[in-house]
Amino acid sequence: MKSIFVTNQGSKCNTMWKRKVVHLMLVVSMSLTPLAHVSAEHGSLNDPSNPQETEAFMDNFMEKPEVQSVLKGAVVTVVHNNQVVLNKGYGYSNVEKNTPVDANSTLFRVASISKTFTATAIMQLVEEGKVDLNRDISEYTDDLNITNNTKTPLTLKHLMTHTSGFDYTDPVTSVSEPNDSYSLEQFVKDNKPAIVRSPGEVFRYDNYAYTLQGYIVQKLSGIPFETYVQQHIFDPIGMSNSSFSLTSEMLAKLATPYDAEGKELPQYPNVPSSSPEGGLITTGRDMAHFMLAQLNQGSYQGSQILKPSSVQAMQSLDVSIHPDIPGTGYGFESSYSQHNHGHQVVSKAGDLTGFHSNMWLLPDQHTGLFIVFNSDGPDLREALFRAFMEHYYPNTKSDYVDYNVPEATLRSYEGLYRDIRLPAWLYEISATENKLQVTDAYGIHILTPVKDMLFRDENGTLAGFKKDISGHIAYFYYNKPDSWSEKLPEAQNYQDVPTDHPYAPYIYRLAQIGLYSQDHALFEPEKPVNRGEFVAQIVGITGITLSTQAPKLQDTATSPYAAYIQTALELGIVQGDPHGLFRPNQPITRQEAALMIWRTASLLLGAPSQQANLMGSHDAWAAEGIQFVVALGLYGPEVKVSSSGAVDYKAKQPMLKQESSVLMYKMLGTLLH
Repeated sequence: MKSIFVTNQGSKCNTMWKRKVVHLMLVVSMSLTPLAHVSAEHGSLNDPSNPQETEAFMDNFMEKPEVQSVLKGAVVTVVHNNQVVLNKGYGYSNVEKNTPVDANSTLFRVASISKTFTATAIMQLVEEGKVDLNRDISEYTDDLNITNNTKTPLTLKHLMTHTSGFDYTDPVTSVSEPNDSYSLEQFVKDNKPAIVRSPGEVFRYDNYAYTLQGYIVQKLSGIPFETYVQQHIFDPIGMSNSSFSLTSEMLAKLATPYDAEGKELPQYPNVPSSSPEGGLITTGRDMAHFMLAQLNQGSYQGSQILKPSSVQAMQSLDVSIHPDIPGTGYGFESSYSQHNHGHQVVSKAGDLTGFHSNMWLLPDQHTGLFIVFNSDGPDLREALFRAFMEHYYPNTKSDYVDYNVPEATLRSYEGLYRDIRLPAWLYEISATENKLQVTDAYGIHILTPVKDMLFRDENGTLAGFKKDISGHIAYFYYNKPDSWSEKLPEAQNYQDVPTDHPYAPYIYRLAQIGLYSQDHALFEPEKPVNRGEFVAQIVGITGITLSTQAPKLQDTATSPYAAYIQTALELGIVQGDPHGLFRPNQPITRQEAALMIWRTASLLLGAPSQQANLMGSHDAWAAEGIQFVVALGLYGPEVKVSSSGAVDYKAKQPMLKQESSVLMYKMLGTLLH
């Protein structure tokens, strides 16, 4: 990951923060960085059929110094040809107590792998004729009344393939104690999104969609979701240590989570309490049973939980931006597909604070691989899958041949693309010598055309484009796996911001990504920004779901920015004064703006404090914010630097709109470019 910090501080700290920022902004909610390549042993086998050899291979991988240095505890499970070849624990479920991981009994949160079980429950209802994947879900949700701003009905198929068109897909909640309770029904009603894109049009990873599916299972079965899964999935295939409910008994067996620095983290509840999108708690043994059922046409030891046709439907990753790029199925996706080596692989990954998991199935080889570990930090999953595939299923697919694209066609891909799920994530694409240059959070990449609307980068990762109904390039999918990106139209010119205006590049780029309204002919660049408007810009640029709580600060209730201010208050970005007021219409000073930027970077992204050479006056309460903004160069030509390198930030002056545009644009660039 590339760092472009230009400061007087050491680059190591900044690079570590950049990695943390990128993955946090990907809504993983913890620090995960790719583990350096961990190679397989020399030679390869046809399959992992020998238990002794498979265990030796896995032990060798897990004992690598680069793995041991980051591992707290883990379970690795391999199944092949209806047999459990390996189910083994590594490390500790609790480091302080020296409690080893037991693959049969130690419980782990597997996070979004839960979605595969929820999809299984839906497919069971399909088989019983209780639901139709292609019918409007309003037939199954009674009085839920989700607002649909399109003319396309929302179906279960859309929910299952992350193409719902919802405006928000990641509800934010505040419960934090393991015994806190939040019912599924109440959660679904409290966090209703609106449908703003035609369902089926765009892929955007959708947690709420899977929570809603669990609610539908509960409504149609007449029993709680967690009870349904227990009776119809867990019990039939012998998953005796699995549950969607975090009981006191299960909490006692649950592995302790650790952060990226190795610090023990507190346990936390499922939200909602059954959490169909991410609440499954299970063991390696139980996951082996589920993988075997999926690889054996829905059957495990004589118990049939799905028909073969349902299994095939779930594992068909046909919702994709391009046929050559594995897409999304019902509860399945494709993790690290660049290592598939020409084989069909379906998978599901899961991420929660302190817990990370992945399940891969190779249906044609009747092989399954599962890993879960209880710590943040460097990510073991890609390294494991890459080594596994290199060892057992080496490359069998020939490379793509050269493919020439007319220059005019190549230039039609050029532009700025904004991620559908995370608006702050941008791709800048330009054409160069029958290739495309892409700039994103990870750096600069060169994409070579290999087919119509299909490209490949220098590492073999595929990138695809999709046209809209008018035949224009509209969407892009590359190295951010949880959503497509949309091509943005160029910003319209403001009459008072000519192209040679010193702040024009910042103003027009932010207008292009939607931070500034294009409904007015004038921008008024020298007009002061009020406090409410500035907070709305900060919250808007992060893509955080807005709070639905009533405004706590007395004078914000009637403000057009009330929801933004309340969200920022809950996150700790802003505070009220001693009288419980915020004064949203008052112009914000430059030092107030700097403090809010610092709080955003520190509280949400774990940014370290910075030091800068300052001159001029400022209030003591704003010092840390000003140091941060100045050290990272988040200012425009209004700030002058003395010959000695000292900076007068003009801290007590009002922040003008043109100055705010530089602050916001450079903050965005620093965090994600």
